[in-house]
Amino acid sequence: MLESLSTEQLEFIKAIERYKNEKKKLFLSWSEVLGILKNLGYEKVGAKRDNCVQTPASLNETSTPRPDRLARSMEACKAGMTARTTN
Repeated sequence: MLESLSTEQLEFIKAIERYKNEKKKLFLSWSEVLGILKNLGYEKVGAKRDNCVQTPASLNETSTPRPDRLARSMEACKAGMTARTTN
């Protein structure tokens, strides 16, 4: 599985795991995840979108779909949206 992940995805996973180990936490809040993303250099760009939930259909319209939930969440975070994380 790790072989199929991009460098960017691996960097994100390592940052999450490093944070969890440092803080001795099993689960993170969305605020903590957002903080990790910002520390990695991600920032919101473009117009603000209120209550935007990305569905598999809209994912196909905006970018190349990725098969796993983590990738969808990462793409949504980069685009300033909330990803749908159910299959």
